[in-house]
Amino acid sequence: MRRSRRWCGLLLLLLCLPCLAGGAAEEGPLRGAVGDAAALATAPVRWGGGEWSMVGAAVGAVALAATFDHRLAGQWPGKDGLAEFATAYALVAPVAAIGWYGGYGGFANDARAVQTGANVAEAALFALAATEGVKVAVGRERPAGELDNHRRFHPGNFSEPRTSFPSGHTALAFATAATLQDSELPATAKVGAYGLATLTAWARMHDERHWLSDVVGGGLIGYTAGRFVACRHPLPAEHAARLMPWLAGDTVGVAWERRF
Repeated sequence: MRRSRRWCGLLLLLLCLPCLAGGAAEEGPLRGAVGDAAALATAPVRWGGGEWSMVGAAVGAVALAATFDHRLAGQWPGKDGLAEFATAYALVAPVAAIGWYGGYGGFANDARAVQTGANVAEAALFALAATEGVKVAVGRERPAGELDNHRRFHPGNFSEPRTSFPSGHTALAFATAATLQDSELPATAKVGAYGLATLTAWARMHDERHWLSDVVGGGLIGYTAGRFVACRHPLPAEHAARLMPWLAGDTVGVAWERRF
């Protein structure tokens, strides 16, 4: 029950933040998310050899990771501050990105920032929905101290101890990083976002909440969701007028900028 309340609260916050932070582009707070979901769900019927090859590679990566599930489980006993930080980061990162880009974009009339915030929101929602659906369908047991249960599955089970595959935290972290890949962040920040997403994956294994194949699967789902949304809704050209903060010596202010 606690898990359900947590995810429902995050889902509600993701839905509401774009509205509170200046709207989310021309098509409404989530810019046709229903249409995007339908396009994503029916995408396989339009795939060619290249796309199916990537799917095969992803399945192979999860299968390969599964061979290391048992031997890597329980390798990090005890609590760890870094793991706690990474777990919290996965939940805070998408909310913070939506709030920052949506709020700044609405204030400064920056369509690119608003679009970025909306993209993060939609990608996070897709990643969350996909992982929760697969969790129930697969029903894999979590490590949680019993490290010989990596091959126990209970399809259709809603019980918290049986929702290991895939990792929702890892999916959210990678969805955020993949969406921000097209933002105006410096390259070091974009690489850092992927690094923190990888750290989240390690943290979930450290806390014995997931097996290696769980975090690999979650990362692939999150990355796919992020890149799908970013490619479907590319950021607009930089020609709109906007307010920009500036600092000159001891003076701080805002300047009106317009690019042509």
